[in-house]
This record gives sequence, structure tokens and C-alpha cells, in this order.
Amino acid sequence: MLGVLGLALLGGPFVTLPMPVTPGDPTLMAIASDPAQMRLYCFSTRCGDEEWQVAMAAPMPVESNGDARHRTLRLPGSQSYTSLSAPATPRDSKASYSNDFRIGARYGMQVMRDGPTQVGLTLGAGYRLAPLYDDGINQAGPVLRGELNLGQKVGERATWTQRVQFESGRGEAFVKQSMSFDVNLAPNWTLESDFAIRHDTQSGGGKETAESSIELRRRF
Repeated sequence: MLGVLGLALLGGPFVTLPMPVTPGDPTLMAIASDPAQMRLYCFSTRCGDEEWQVAMAAPMPVESNGDARHRTLRLPGSQSYTSLSAPATPRDSKASYSNDFRIGARYGMQVMRDGPTQVGLTLGAGYRLAPLYDDGINQAGPVLRGELNLGQKVGERATWTQRVQFESGRGEAFVKQSMSFDVNLAPNWTLESDFAIRHDTQSGGGKETAESSIELRRRF
């Protein structure tokens, strides 16, 4: 009798008894029979020395509640930074226009603009509806127009500007050349001087006029 009891005590730790069968939901029974299925999946990546967290602007969010499988992951390098942009503007321009005396389109190009010297050129075509309302020929009809602008800074306060305009059509031509010299005397005070010459041809002849002005202006 004692021998049988000794064998039972020695063999007890090595004997695995089957789990009792509990009536219930088959799904719960399957999960309970395999504890590995009750583990939550981990979708987050974390560096051991936290190098990524130092480089990021804000720490990674930690959710205390909710299912880990529905978390929004933020991997290193996914954060957004301030976008870079260059303040460059195009040198050319296109425009169409219409008014009481002319309709048409023009194309402009700024040949030189960054520096003390500026050069601009504009060409266009249109139709003159009424003469003598602005600078141009004295007849209605199709016209070709153009303009040349020159600018030069003189020192820190003065600017020299020269502008040449022309229009041709119906056998006539018109040219206007204007020059101005502006000097900044003080903040909001400017001395402006203008000189213009107009030349136009009519029926094979020509006429030329000139005008000039000097003004002291204060800007508010």
C-alpha cells in the first residue's frame, strides 16, 4: 500500500489532467482553450534610445483606451514641415483690353528688372474705334502699338525714366517720347520733372508738339 502511494506522489507533477468541459459559447471555449489568441497585436514601432522622438516636433500620442488595432500610426519622418517657396515672378505678361476708343491685346517683357537699370518692352495689336481721345493716330482702323521703357537709378534718391510709345496704321504713324527725373527730397516729399515730345504724320505731312512740367509732391 505504501509503495503504491509513493509512486502516485512521484508521478503527480508529471501528469496533466484535462480541463473540465464547461458548457457555453463555442467561440469562448475555443479562445479559452488557446490563450495565445487572447493576445493583442502591437502595431507601434519605438526606438530603444528614443532618437526618433527627439527629432520629431511633438511626442508620439499615447492612447490609453480603445483597441490598439484601430490606432493611427505616425512613423518617423511622417510629420509635415513648413513648405519652401521662391518669391520669383514671371518676366512676361499677356493682357487684352477694351475702352471707349480702342480694343486689342498686348504682350510685355521685362528684359532687365533686378538692379539699378530696368528695361521693358511691350508690343500689341488692336483696332482704334475713335481718334484724338488718347495718344495715337487720327483715324479709326487696325493699329499696331508698342512701348519701350528705360529706367536708371542715380544714387540713392534719384531715378531717371525714359518712355517711347508708337502706334501705326492706315498709313499714319505716331511717336511719343517722354522723360522724367524724380528726386526724393525727404520722406513723403518728391520733386518730379517731366518732358514729352509728340510727333504724328497726317496725309504725308507731320506735326510735332512738346510739353514739360516740374512738380513738388507730398504723399499722404
